[in-house]
Amino acid sequence: MAITHDYTGREWGKNYSIISTKDEGLGLSLSGWGAGIRSGDYIVIRNGNDTTRYIFDTISYHSDPADMWNGTLTFSPRG
Repeated sequence: MAITHDYTGREWGKNYSIISTKDEGLGLSLSGWGAGIRSGDYIVIRNGNDTTRYIFDTISYHSDPADMWNGTLTFSPRG
């Protein structure tokens, strides 16, 4: 079952950086911190004064620190 991770309030141990965008923001490459995210999960991030939801197509965790990850994502509007 997919989980939605709220990253709209960046904080220590729960943060991200956009590495690249494609197709005018329909796809993202992110690097971030926070445990428990899996492929198929959603993330909600800030988009100006609003928020946007993406789904993780792939995610891979680093070995050190163990909660740091890289992922590829696709825009996934809320229904």
